Amino acid sequence: MDKFEIEFNGLLKHYFSDDELNRLNQNINPPEEGNDRTTGMINDFYRNQLQIEINDCSERIKIDRTVTFSEKILQPEKFYRLLLDFSQLCLSRGRLSLADELCKKVKKNCDNSLLKAESLLGLADVFSRRADWQRSLVTIEEAESIYLDLNDNKGLAKCENILGSIYGERGDLTKAKDYFLNALSLINPKEDLEFAANLESNLGIIENIRENTDASIKHLTSALVSYNKLGNNRRIAEIKHNMGMVYLESENYDSALAAFDEAIEIAKQGSFNSTLSLIYLGKSQVLVATDDIYYASEFVDKALEISNSTDDKLTVADSYRVKGIIERLGKNFKAAETYLLTSLRINTKLKNENNIALTSLELAVLYEEMNNSQSKQSYLTSALNYYKHINAFNEVKKIENMLDIGTA
Repeated sequence: MDKFEIEFNGLLKHYFSDDELNRLNQNINPPEEGNDRTTGMINDFYRNQLQIEINDCSERIKIDRTVTFSEKILQPEKFYRLLLDFSQLCLSRGRLSLADELCKKVKKNCDNSLLKAESLLGLADVFSRRADWQRSLVTIEEAESIYLDLNDNKGLAKCENILGSIYGERGDLTKAKDYFLNALSLINPKEDLEFAANLESNLGIIENIRENTDASIKHLTSALVSYNKLGNNRRIAEIKHNMGMVYLESENYDSALAAFDEAIEIAKQGSFNSTLSLIYLGKSQVLVATDDIYYASEFVDKALEISNSTDDKLTVADSYRVKGIIERLGKNFKAAETYLLTSLRINTKLKNENNIALTSLELAVLYEEMNNSQSKQSYLTSALNYYKHINAFNEVKKIENMLDIGTA
C-alpha cells in the first residue's frame, strides 16, 4: 500500500464507520506494481533515489467508487467537504486532473458559500500549477468576492498567496512579494502556523531569485522550524529543495547536494511526486555544475517523466532547458538548440519571464560555441533586460561581460 492510499484511507476514517468502509472497499483489488523504468547502468544510491511509482489506476477506481458511495449516505455539506479534502490530497500528490474534477463538482452543486469559495481556490491552484494563468486569475477573483462577502480574512489571504505564486512564476517579483506580504498581514501567524510558514517559504523563493541569499535563507529557515513543529513532511521536503536551490545559485554545491538528498529521501517516503520532480531537476543542475553529466541526465529525465505525468508545464520547460545544457556540454549542438528552443517556446507561451531569461542566457552560451554572434547578442540582450528589471546585479554584470559592454 503506497503513501497516497494510506492517507486516502486515513481521510475516509473521518467520514465513515468501519462497516461503511468495509462496504466501500469490497471488490477493490489494486493491480501489481508497475515496472521500474530506471536504467540498469547506475549506482545503487542513485538507483534507489530514482526508483518511484508514477501512477496507479487503482487510485482512480477507489476515488470514483468513494465519491459515488459518499454521495448516497452523507449529508450534502459533509459530502462536499469530503470532496474538497480529497482534492487537497490529490493536489499534494500531483493528481491535478482528479483535483480539478472534485473541485468542479463542489463548485457546480454546493450551495454553501464558504465551500464554494474553497472549491474555486482549489481550481485556481490547479490552473496555476498548469500555468493557465488567465483562468487562475479569473477564478481567484470569483473566490475573492465570496470571501469579501463573508468577511473571511484567511480566505482573502489564501487568494493573495496564490496571486503571489502566479506573479512569482511569471517573473514579476515585486508584485509577488507584495501579495505574499499582504497575505501575512491578513492572518495571525501564531494561530495559523502552517499558512504563515507557507508564506515565509514563498518569500524565501522570491528573495533567492533576487539574489538576496541571506534574506532567502532566513525566510526558509523560519518556515522549516514551523514545519518541523507541525510534522509536515511534504513541506519539509519542499523547504529542503528550496534551500538546495539557494545553495546551487551561490555555487555551494556540497551543501546543495546534501539538501537535495535529504529532500529526495523525505519526498520518496511520502510519495510527494510533484515535489520530487523539482528536487530531481535541482539535483541534475548540481550534477551538471560538478561535471557529473551521466547522472545529471538520469535525474533530469526522471524529472521530465514525472512532470509530464502531472501536467506540470513549468517543470517540463525547465527540464528541457537542463537537457539542452547537457547536450551542449556533450557538443551535440543541434540537439541542445532543439531542447533550449522548446523550453523557450513553452516559457514564452506561459509568460514565465524568469525562465525565459534563464533559457535565453543558455541559448546565448550555445550560440557562442556555435560561432553565431548575431543570435548570441540577441538572446543576451533579452536576458539582460529582464535581470536589470529585477535588479539581479550579479547576472547583469555577468551578461554585460559576455556582451563586452562593461558596467558603465
